[in-house]
Amino acid sequence: MKHSSERLILVVEDDEPKLKSILELLAEIRADQVSIHSVGALSSAIKTLSTRDVALAIVDMSIPSFEATLVGDGGGQPQGFGGADILRFIAFETSETKAIVLTQYEEFPATREGGIQTLGDLASTLHTQLGSRFLGLVHYTGRHGGWREQVRSLILNLGFGDAP
Repeated sequence: MKHSSERLILVVEDDEPKLKSILELLAEIRADQVSIHSVGALSSAIKTLSTRDVALAIVDMSIPSFEATLVGDGGGQPQGFGGADILRFIAFETSETKAIVLTQYEEFPATREGGIQTLGDLASTLHTQLGSRFLGLVHYTGRHGGWREQVRSLILNLGFGDAP
């Protein structure tokens, strides 16, 4: 059963330095008027999306299946389609959740069987699957990279936070 009395941003990221950068950005845009919850694995993201009303999900595409603390061996290998699985769950099992993909990779497997797709190809596919709930795909380029302005703009356009 879902419960919520405030707007929730879910950050799905297993890389600690990248997660820290995202959380710093959210603090800078004063998104304190919302609750921020972070998870580092597919299973935790699905649990959160199943039990809470998530207004916005910031999703990494390559994440492990389980949290490292739950299985004791690092949570398994990052899954190239872990983020895609979360986005499919958002598309089919949530009614309001919007999504931003924030990834360090420049290309991805086109299918589980092979082939390559660019960031532009992936963005087009995600837009087809999620429609207006897919806000954009942003290439993470390091702590102080240009990604910050792109994500800031997407979040502020939703009415989350304030411009500093």
